[in-house]
Amino acid sequence: MAKAISLISIVTGTVGIFIGFYLLDDQPVTALKIVTLTTVGIVGFLAFVRHVIFHKSDAKRLGWETDRPDWMFEVGFANLAFGAIGFLAVFTSWGIYSQVLALLGYAIYLFQAALLHLYRFIVTEKKASARLKTSVIPTFLYASMMTYFAIYFI
Repeated sequence: MAKAISLISIVTGTVGIFIGFYLLDDQPVTALKIVTLTTVGIVGFLAFVRHVIFHKSDAKRLGWETDRPDWMFEVGFANLAFGAIGFLAVFTSWGIYSQVLALLGYAIYLFQAALLHLYRFIVTEKKASARLKTSVIPTFLYASMMTYFAIYFI
């Protein structure tokens, strides 16, 4: 189940970024709302579900199986916090800078996740190129595009 939720997250975030770039020149405020809603709000909520509710299959998917999933819950709650802020930033009258901060905050969080996955790749004796292809590079690119949208509005 965690793999399916992960794929839904990837598609949601990717489609949101694509639509954001498509609308950026003509409807920049709408573009920012869509990118914030999809990449922070929806993806943050789905990451919470994946890490907390389906923590066993998610840990197995990541190759980090454990008898003590406390850290999975912690990561899930952090994602939920960002997701909630993403929804609030879009659906309240807090203005575009709340969306910018939601994007930057979650992007920084995801940059750190990409670095952690890179570290795990480097220190693991049996190198799994799949970790680079599925965790490091896509997460880095995703966080970079989120950062681009945030900086565009500063």
